[in-house]
Amino acid sequence: MENFGYKIVLLAILMSVAGGARGASLLDCADIESVEARLACYDELAGRVEEKISESQAPAVSTQKREVIRQEAAAVAIGQKPVTDAFTIKRAIRSKIMRMTYIGDDGRRFVDQSTHQVAFRAGDRVRLERGFMGAKILVRSDGLRLKVKEVTP
Repeated sequence: MENFGYKIVLLAILMSVAGGARGASLLDCADIESVEARLACYDELAGRVEEKISESQAPAVSTQKREVIRQEAAAVAIGQKPVTDAFTIKRAIRSKIMRMTYIGDDGRRFVDQSTHQVAFRAGDRVRLERGFMGAKILVRSDGLRLKVKEVTP
């Protein structure tokens, strides 16, 4: 019980010091109806001056951009930069079972492993990126990403 009284006295001293220095106290902030204004009052009372951006004001990020950010963060975490290799697709071949095969201008072949219905075309400039667990991903300049498997001719 003696410890509880000590805390009350300390809180009263802190409130009076904070109230005198900034013109507001915890009780004054608690009386404010608006959530944003009340939070701003508490931040001012605590001496926080940095500006915060709410999630509603933050710019929207696409799923593809989030994936790029995640891969870059993973590369930094493991201490290596993602390996990229750029080339042009020379031919795009669709098989009888609707599986796409892409032949690069350097002669390499890649079979589409993704479930996307869209496909690259001959002449598209792409880059080959190494994905998670050794996966290979072809990325077109507009951001379209397809998981592929490299095959020998």
